[in-house]
Amino acid sequence: MTKLIETTKEAAKEGFKNIKTVRGLVVNIDVQDAPASWNTTTQNVVVSLEEAAILEYFEEGDQMELKDNKFSFSYKYAEPGKKPKAVLPYMKCLVASAEKMGKKPSDFIGKVATFSKIPVVGFKKKNEETGQMEDVEYKDHFSFVPDANADSGDTIAYVKKLVTGLGIQPALRALMMDERAKQFPEFKDALKAGTLAEKLGLKLVEDKFVEV
Repeated sequence: MTKLIETTKEAAKEGFKNIKTVRGLVVNIDVQDAPASWNTTTQNVVVSLEEAAILEYFEEGDQMELKDNKFSFSYKYAEPGKKPKAVLPYMKCLVASAEKMGKKPSDFIGKVATFSKIPVVGFKKKNEETGQMEDVEYKDHFSFVPDANADSGDTIAYVKKLVTGLGIQPALRALMMDERAKQFPEFKDALKAGTLAEKLGLKLVEDKFVEV
């Protein structure tokens, strides 16, 4: 019997909202006017990535294909000439996460960076029923996180699943074509050096990668 979904939290995340973690070359972080159709004068900060790849989704199923491997996301900023408020996601998520790394957001321009939607406490709000102050979290905004690398558990597991059952040449094509795997050329180099099976915890049987 199909389970009846009865809470908003259980609804499927679609498109942009389903993206949890993305990695790419930061080419620009700038303040832009909102489109005229938005009927607001509040400006936005837009982060633009190239050579981008989506590393993680909240849910399987609905996935996005990045056109020309480009990706951008934005934050509400401030009225022209004004400073952004400290409680906004731009400050709480983007700026604060960069500061934790000892940097400013603009320090990442020209560098590869990883962003993830991690829960961040934005402010406290009084619960009208209990009278208690409760945290209000931002869950749909990207923060800087330590850059993903080829040795992370998630990356190893992903590439392992990608090449298992493939021969050497098909595995090489997969590593070169897959948007996530090609972010980490170390795997392609390991394949060419004959060390990929060991790196992934696999073994080669009749020139195919199989589980140990």
